[in-house]
Amino acid sequence: MNNYLLGQDCVFAFNIWDFNSAKSVMDAAASIHKSVILQTSSGIYRKIYAQMFRQYISAYAAAKDIHVWLHLDHCKDVETIRDAVECGWDSVMLDASSCSLNENIALTQSVVELAHKNGVLVEAEVGQIKGTEDDILATEDTIADIEEIWYFLQRVKPDMIAAAFGNAHGIYKGSPRLHFEIIDYLAEISDIPFVVHGGSGLNHEILKKLIQKKNVKKINISTEVKMAYQKAVFLCMEQGILETDRFQPISVEEKIHDAILFMAKKKMELL
Repeated sequence: MNNYLLGQDCVFAFNIWDFNSAKSVMDAAASIHKSVILQTSSGIYRKIYAQMFRQYISAYAAAKDIHVWLHLDHCKDVETIRDAVECGWDSVMLDASSCSLNENIALTQSVVELAHKNGVLVEAEVGQIKGTEDDILATEDTIADIEEIWYFLQRVKPDMIAAAFGNAHGIYKGSPRLHFEIIDYLAEISDIPFVVHGGSGLNHEILKKLIQKKNVKKINISTEVKMAYQKAVFLCMEQGILETDRFQPISVEEKIHDAILFMAKKKMELL
């Protein structure tokens, strides 16, 4: 089975929520001829018409002549994962990190068997990647344990692995203490691509250091996509575009498109 991350340089994965946000990111990728991953959270997945969304992404990527993959991010529900597999998502993430290690292994193995039958890749998580999105601050006790990583990978073989190494979802409050040795350890014991969650808010120097790691193949950006949207709305307010006598939906949509495109392009230029 083809793992789309193997043989690739690092790829940014942006969380999107509809056709317009997806188009903005794909336009950014096309402008600098980069491959990109579009991610839907499990909540967003349940709100979109998945089959039509899959068809749109494939058609637009082909028109722009770029590689675009669809990924289901942080999903705890196996039935939602099953639906994404059937609807043609390229990869899915089972988040069983809140379970015991053995439960995580058993659930991950069941999802690997389900997904691989359909040529879909699986991302697993070891340790708990928390953050401001959950109103929980990442702490040292959530960082993945090296012995648990080894134990996990001896018993199940996901196609990608996310391990908590001091990263967190949301915008960091201060400088995060990142344990790069965990990434290096995984590179020593396995060729499984490493996924960095919580890419939003990491400065460019940290991102460049992560990109240079040979096994870091996917860096997730979620909060900054939403912040770009918010910035565009505020700009529309400042420029009076939301006033009744000037309001045109297309003008607002163009500002949002350009803001997301600009942010995503700046990230991908680091590659």
